[in-house]
Order: sequence, then C-alpha cells, then structure tokens
Amino acid sequence: MHNNALGDARYALLRSFRRDGTPADTPIWFAMDGDAAVFRTKVGPKTKRLMARPDVELRACDYRGRVRDGAATVTGRATLLSGDEAERANRILSRRYGWQWNIVPLIKVPGVTNVHQNLGVAEKLRRARDRGVWPDSVIVRVEL
Repeated sequence: MHNNALGDARYALLRSFRRDGTPADTPIWFAMDGDAAVFRTKVGPKTKRLMARPDVELRACDYRGRVRDGAATVTGRATLLSGDEAERANRILSRRYGWQWNIVPLIKVPGVTNVHQNLGVAEKLRRARDRGVWPDSVIVRVEL
C-alpha cells in the first residue's frame, strides 16, 4: 500500500521537523526495503532532527524537490542504521541507482544543494569506488 504512494518516483521529499515543530524539506534518493524506505544522508542537522523527532513525511518529487501533482503524503518513523543493517540498506540503494549512487553526490548539479561537492579530487575518486557507507554519512530507515 505505501509503495504505491511513492510510485515509481526516483526522489522523495523528506519532511523532518525541528524541535519547535517547524518542517524542514529535503529531496532524497530512496529505495524501498519491504514496507520501509531507506536513504543516505550526511551527518549533520538533518540527522540531529531525525534523532530528536523521528516522525517524518515522504512525498514523490523531482530532483529539485518539486512535489508531483496529487502526490500522496506517506508518514513514517525514522531510525538511523549502523553496522550490517546500514551496509545492507546501502547495497539496496546502490542497486537502485547504479553508477550514479556514488558519483552524482560528488559533482555539481545545477539547482541542487550538494553537500559533498567541496571534497578534494582524491577523496572524490576514493568515494566513487567505495562500496560501503561513507564515514560522514548515515543510512536512515523509515518504517512506513
């Protein structure tokens, strides 16, 4: 049932909430893992928000975060994964997005905030080949 709400979207708009309840929207790449969605994010304000307030909303969107007309809102509860669970979810994401998974986050894409674009060339090349979860990133599971 929840899978249909996100349909065949390549991106979802993640709405997380600050401590004061103010929403913060971010477009994410995601993959379905059973009845849950998984995604990768850089450790920072978003991960702090998710730990403080794990209730989130997801809606199908484009790569810039523009929500599709009539896109249903799916609610869920976020959990930060670690160890084997994180590596397994990262493999699911990597299979879904193929070669783009470790390349696109490292390059400048017009209209997209890219948190990894300022890394040095050597580090970008290392990450492009890295099959694991990046050290400054976390995999999040959202139970829908």
